[in-house]
Amino acid sequence: MSNSFLQSPLTVVSLLIGLSVCLTACEKPPIAAEKPRFVKLMTITPSSSTQQLELAGEIRARVESPLGFRVSGKIVRRLVEAGQSVKRGQALAELDPRDYQLAKSSSSSQVTAAQSDLALAQAEYRRFQELKTNQFVSELDLDRKRVAVTAAAARLKSLESNVSLDSNRIEDTILRADADGVVSQVNADAGMVVSAGQPIITLAQQGAREIVVEFPEDRRQLAKTEPKAEVSLWAQPQAKYPAQLRELSAVADPVTRTFRARYTIQAANNAFALGQSATLHLTLNQQASAIKLPTSALVGHGQQTSVWRFDPQSQLIKSNAIQVIGIDGNEVLVTGLTTGQQVVVAGVHVLHEGQQVKPMATTVVAQ
Repeated sequence: MSNSFLQSPLTVVSLLIGLSVCLTACEKPPIAAEKPRFVKLMTITPSSSTQQLELAGEIRARVESPLGFRVSGKIVRRLVEAGQSVKRGQALAELDPRDYQLAKSSSSSQVTAAQSDLALAQAEYRRFQELKTNQFVSELDLDRKRVAVTAAAARLKSLESNVSLDSNRIEDTILRADADGVVSQVNADAGMVVSAGQPIITLAQQGAREIVVEFPEDRRQLAKTEPKAEVSLWAQPQAKYPAQLRELSAVADPVTRTFRARYTIQAANNAFALGQSATLHLTLNQQASAIKLPTSALVGHGQQTSVWRFDPQSQLIKSNAIQVIGIDGNEVLVTGLTTGQQVVVAGVHVLHEGQQVKPMATTVVAQ
């Protein structure tokens, strides 16, 4: 019976068809081809190898003098206001001078008494000279009178110096401007009792104008390497004036952790108003091969930093090692790329070596 089954043509054909169907059902479905991913590219083109650093600042005077009385006392009048222009020698504030006037009156009285004492000592000395001529007094008595005259004269001179000192103190109860300028700050008013040397008024003297800026910790060295800059006013951004670094603080501000710098502006004194907002422009020289890229283009592979470089012919991407040499905000300065190359600048972490991509848009970056 088995022989007849195998010999039947119909049975053999049916068996072959069944085996073919089973084998077909066991095969895996074909893998769909990976679709190209759209990417944003950046093309590197040759350009000048410079960049700009801008810092906000304020226009200040070259010399700002905190002025105070040379004597202590109660302020009876303040004669100027903040922002007022003053001339050299002009009165700014006054103290109550009554105590110093009384002291001068007392010193003057003592001078009058000392003058009388000196006149008496001189008269006695002359009389003893006559007596010595007639041998009525000894040489020792005459020497004593001579010493008394000298002591009276010295005491008179000392008291006269006290009178001059008291006169100066009365004059010092009037605070005067020591130069032409503008009152930039007022720290006291009438009725206040102040000590000698306490700052009362800040005077911004006429003369050169400067811009005061604050350098972040990572940019302080740039102030030394690039001492020349340009300054523009917020109200006139199109006009730029040359400036030169004059002073750079060696100590960071304890609150902001920034370093203060002062640049002298080469312009007419009337070109700026004190307190105006201004911008300092620094031109920084870079390496000839340095390229600025957004941080979104960087890929980390262990200890190596790289970017995805696009091949226009094969439409594939390849890893290109680079070296980061500087940071500027959200951008970095790198080396390892050349003019004409295209790199991916968005979505770099979902790509892999040799992947086929399609450009979305191309941005030009300066080398």
